Amino acid sequence: MAQLTRIFITYADEDYKFRDMVVNQAKTAKMAVEFADMPAKQPWVPRWKAAARSRAFECDAAIVLISRKTKQGEGVKWEIQCINEAQIPVLCVFTEKCERSAVPDELYGVRAIEWNWPEIQTFLQTPS
Repeated sequence: MAQLTRIFITYADEDYKFRDMVVNQAKTAKMAVEFADMPAKQPWVPRWKAAARSRAFECDAAIVLISRKTKQGEGVKWEIQCINEAQIPVLCVFTEKCERSAVPDELYGVRAIEWNWPEIQTFLQTPS
């Protein structure tokens, strides 16, 4: 059995459907990948922050789903901070047409793509 690649997905609460699309497409493609995320964003709760940090550090890579709402979410900001501290490969994926300025400053220089399953799949197979 192939070793599972663990991917941390972060997204604004309103973008949960795109998280579901990534997970379902990977499942349909029978990819050896496991996803971790923090669906209930509670950055004011210390236990939530600790859990987010732990999940990020347990993962091999991360996908940040970018929309107009991404910069507004305090939970997303905390998750991005955890991803950066974990020093894992990151792919930003735009879930809608929006300006490059929608990418949080903490992800400056990180590769960002329009929604494109073949590129997402390639990242999931070889996160680097």
